[in-house]
This record gives sequence, C-alpha cells and structure tokens, in this order.
Amino acid sequence: MANKLITPRVGVNGKVSYQVRIRESGVYRSKTFKSEKDAEKFIREIKSKIDKGESVDIGKIQKLTLGSIFTEYLKLNTVSDGKRYGLEKIKREIGKVPLSNFKTASFSVYLKTKLEEKVPDQARKKKDHPLYKGNMVLDSETGLLVRKTYSESTIRKIYYEIKTALEWHSKHYEYTFNRKPFDDNKPPKAWIPRDRILETGELEKLLDACDKMYVNQEILKCLILWQYYSCMRSGETLLMKWEHIHINETDPHHSYIFVPKENQKIADKKNAKDRKVPLRPEFYHFIKDRVMKLKKDGQVFAFGDYWTTSGVLGSRFRVICNNAKVDNFKIHDLRHCAVSWYFVNTSLTDIEISEISGHIELGTLKRYATLRHNDIGVKLWVNSK
Repeated sequence: MANKLITPRVGVNGKVSYQVRIRESGVYRSKTFKSEKDAEKFIREIKSKIDKGESVDIGKIQKLTLGSIFTEYLKLNTVSDGKRYGLEKIKREIGKVPLSNFKTASFSVYLKTKLEEKVPDQARKKKDHPLYKGNMVLDSETGLLVRKTYSESTIRKIYYEIKTALEWHSKHYEYTFNRKPFDDNKPPKAWIPRDRILETGELEKLLDACDKMYVNQEILKCLILWQYYSCMRSGETLLMKWEHIHINETDPHHSYIFVPKENQKIADKKNAKDRKVPLRPEFYHFIKDRVMKLKKDGQVFAFGDYWTTSGVLGSRFRVICNNAKVDNFKIHDLRHCAVSWYFVNTSLTDIEISEISGHIELGTLKRYATLRHNDIGVKLWVNSK
C-alpha cells in the first residue's frame, strides 16, 4: 500500500526525497519527506485517522487557542447570559493557551489556582451591605472576617463550561475529543453538605423576628414553620397550590401534601416522580388550624403569590435571621431540621423518609443516620432466652 502512495523524487543536487499523495474518503494530503521510512510512518498515521473518522488536519486544530474555540462556540450556539459571561471571563484568563498545551497537568494547576483565588469585590461596589458581608467569611479559628475564596461549586461550573465548549468543537470539526485532562481531573464538588440545624430557642427567635418585618408577618411565620415541618424545598413550597393540600379531618393520617414531579428540583432525574408528603400530627394541626386561615378567594398559590422565586424568599429570610441574631442559617437549613426530626423521633427506614423528603440518592441521607438511636445490639438479642 505504502509503495503505491510514495513517489521518489531526485533533486537538482542528486538527493532523493519521497513524496506522499493520499486520496481517500474525500481526504487529500500531499507531503514530502527526506526518508522513505518517515513517508511510510506518515501514511500509517493518516490512514489510522481516516479509519477512526478523525480530522487529518489535527495539527492545525492543535494550534488554535482556547480563546478562539470559546469565541466560535459562543457564536454558533445559543447559551444563557450567565454561561456567556463565564466563558468570556475564562477567555481572559486562559484564552491565549493553544489547544495543544491544554493537558492534564496544566488543567490541574488552573483548577487548583482558581480554588485558592480570593473572590474580588465588584467593580462598582461603594460600600458593604449590612446583610451581605461582601466577599468576607468568618474564620472559625480567629473569629475574624477574612476574604473568602471561590467555592468548589463555582469552579465546577468553570470546569464544565470548558469541557462543553471543547467537546462541541471536536464534534463540529470531526476530530477526537481529548478526554484525558477531564478524566484525570475530577470535577470539584457541586455542593458541600451543611449540618446546621436550629438550636434550642432559635425557632422562637425567628418567629418573633417576623414581627419586625413591614408586611406579611403572619405569612412569614407560617412559611418558616411550614419549612420546619414539611421537608419540602423552598422552591417546591412556592410552587404549591392550595389544591395540593389535602386535609382529611375524618382520618387525619390520610392527609398529605401533593408535590408534582415538575415542581421538584430533581424533575429531570431518571427516578423522579410525583410524591405525597404525609403529615405528622403537629404539621397536620398547624395546617388545619393556622395555614388554611390564610387562604383568600381566587388565590391559587399558598405562598407563591408573595415571593416569586426562592432567591427573593431567601433575601427576606436573611433579614429575619439578622433581626433574630441567628447566625450562619439559611432557609434551606429548615429542610435539614425537618429531615433530622424523622431520624431522631421515628423508626422509619431511609427509603420511607426519602419518600417524604424527595431524596433520590439515599447516600445523601446517610449524614442524618448518626442522629438515629442505634438499636443493633437490641436486635441481636431479640431471640435470646
């Protein structure tokens, strides 16, 4: 095969060179070598690329800068404003790096550098907000405010923005995507589990602090208690309609809250499904005697008419926490309180609790398992005489 593709050429100085001409599968390449061995090696490489469906112009591809690849990706794809902003920022940081230099080691250094990088102030910032301590965080050792670094979840977004753009480019130009930098560098964690739950007296402080709000004091109190009892995500609560609340006064244990699959954060997951949240006694009486009194004629949503998104609700909750002097507490932590209650006060299995909380991955619930009283020893002696 090689001999048919190689043509010896004699130069004016009498030296012999070897010209390769390949025409196959729409590919045409011509190149001259000093030795026949190099010519045969080139033919094997080109044939291998053709067989694998790879671009035979990979040399030109490798010379492209990451910045030019990101620019083309943004030009030919519809992306969100947030993702566009992210890639533009990445371009400024590593845009001059050639694709050939994007390797496991260099990518590892970049990720490590980003994880250690301190979050800068916004360019137009004039003064700190009393509820948002800028980019500062409380140092657990010194008790002082220090500038925080980027979270793993933020760097994880950068990781996948780079991967998505490079993967698209390889498909667009039909060459093999280099997975090695991503296979060798695992993505940072999407989130770090929080273990913060309310301490004695803090729930009362939060409820009392609602009285300092200008509007919706009773609604805010009811929403806080709802999150404290229900195990529901705040987004699910805001999307909950009055028709989703099913109170059975004849058989209270048949009462439940219906949470449609499309209202859940995990709606796109394989095992996601509609769920019914059963009501523990305190929750049942709280809904029947207090929440139902909030319902107005023509009102569709129980709480969603007051706050459009969980982000807006979270902002209101930060004000309440500030007024209550309850530190390091987020509205999502109320869900942790609710889930913890089932581990401490019931003998429900993890699967049964997940049916209430909506956790698809049971591994997420393992961190609550330490709260449960361990009766393994008792079980071992059950049949002993």
